[in-house]
Amino acid sequence: MTARFRYWTFRSAVTVLALGALTGHARSARAQACCASAGLVAPTRLRTSEDFAVGAQGRGRSVFGAFDAAGNFANTTAGESEWSLEQDLFGVARIFERGQVALLLPFVETDRRVPGIGSFGGGVGDLSVNLRYDFVRAGDYRMFPGLAVLFAVLFPTGKPPEDATDALAAGATGQGSSEMSMGVAFEQAVEPYFLTVNNMLTLRGSRHVGGVKESFAPRFTGSVAAGRVLPRGATLGAFASALGQGNNSDARGSIAGSASFLLTAGLAFTISPTDQLRIQGSVFADAPAAHWGRNQTTGAGASVSVIRVWP
Repeated sequence: MTARFRYWTFRSAVTVLALGALTGHARSARAQACCASAGLVAPTRLRTSEDFAVGAQGRGRSVFGAFDAAGNFANTTAGESEWSLEQDLFGVARIFERGQVALLLPFVETDRRVPGIGSFGGGVGDLSVNLRYDFVRAGDYRMFPGLAVLFAVLFPTGKPPEDATDALAAGATGQGSSEMSMGVAFEQAVEPYFLTVNNMLTLRGSRHVGGVKESFAPRFTGSVAAGRVLPRGATLGAFASALGQGNNSDARGSIAGSASFLLTAGLAFTISPTDQLRIQGSVFADAPAAHWGRNQTTGAGASVSVIRVWP
């Protein structure tokens, strides 16, 4: 318990220092234009008037149940618990006027318990690089939405589950293989309201565990967010996302019952205390209804991000 407390305190101190550095030397706020809807959910998104940003995000999630392979849902039982805390450091830069590139490095801690056994662990997670290019910006045309292409690469810099030394693999911080994602985003704004839709297809590299090669089916992720722009560049909205993936496979072929699915919904906000500082937050929960998920844990949590921007 003492070692776990020291580790969590160290990680929290690093995050607090980073947030403090980001908030320094900010100027008074001015109202944002029509671009204020950008980045309601994802902190690694520049608004039209911004060229560079750095930030830190804290995200916590507590598990309250799980779906089995048939889609049946069950709550956690007495003596079972799991929570995770993630702190992300990121930077975003504009390229070619309509393009953006973001780099995000997570630090992950997990506490997992079952009757008679408890595990805690953490460390550096999987590094990701995200690119976005807006061919059409929201508001450019009255009758047509904004259109952007998305691209992302994830590098397996974290510790995979098979390398965790604790009994419940709480020390795992990564998935153990790289992945590449491609997608499109649509965005429309009719002052003061906005709507965004993102669709991503992810291809994950295979991995070897205990001499057995495991391959993964393509994963589809879709999300929608809608909200309202408020005075002084603030926004308030709701979002929902879904992920689905087919059966994985090994040397013998498809692994029956390994497909996964999950629905998540939540509320989000952004505020801009100054023209160089943005704060974003969200609360979210996974759908706990039978057949609304498959082979996934369900949980609820919250996130908060502090972002320092440069015009």
